[in-house]
Amino acid sequence: MKMIAFLFILDLVESICYLPFISECLGKGENFMEKKTQLSVILTNAPGELAKMCDALKAANINILAMSIQNAKDSVKELFNMREKTGRRIALAESYRGILKDSSDYSLIRILVDQPKKAEEELLKSKHLVSKDHVLVFKLANKPGMLGNVAKRFGETSVNIDYIYGSTTEENQEAMFIVHIAESDFERVKDVLKGLS
Repeated sequence: MKMIAFLFILDLVESICYLPFISECLGKGENFMEKKTQLSVILTNAPGELAKMCDALKAANINILAMSIQNAKDSVKELFNMREKTGRRIALAESYRGILKDSSDYSLIRILVDQPKKAEEELLKSKHLVSKDHVLVFKLANKPGMLGNVAKRFGETSVNIDYIYGSTTEENQEAMFIVHIAESDFERVKDVLKGLS
């Protein structure tokens, strides 16, 4: 029952698609983006669970390139709070309390790896719940305003960003960002980095 409630939460927060593995270059140059496969893994929210997942990937010589960890309970709580602030609700407060209770047992891990197909197989072998989805991976010059410029261009083409994560270090010349948008919008943003500086 808890797992069903958790999957319901994921449907509320976002839509996870099951798509075949593809990695195709959408642009070239200093700033570029690629279409990649991201894996989403549901872990029990308990000490040591992330280490088990990482060990399964390490044993298969799979490298994690990027990761985002989202506690399901916090996501639902944020959604509820934002709906309260805007005066809109998607469910009664009692329903939220029930969902919060069930969702506190799980976390959603999003990972970008160097061998997504193999990683999915290994994680399934180790009894992890896994789904896959397409994302855009941006490599941008590491300087102020670059991500904002990209977001502005997405807005100008009426493409909504569902979520984004990424990182770099101060001394790196590039920053990497993983962006999730509707797959139907991929073609519309293929030239979004042209002339970006």
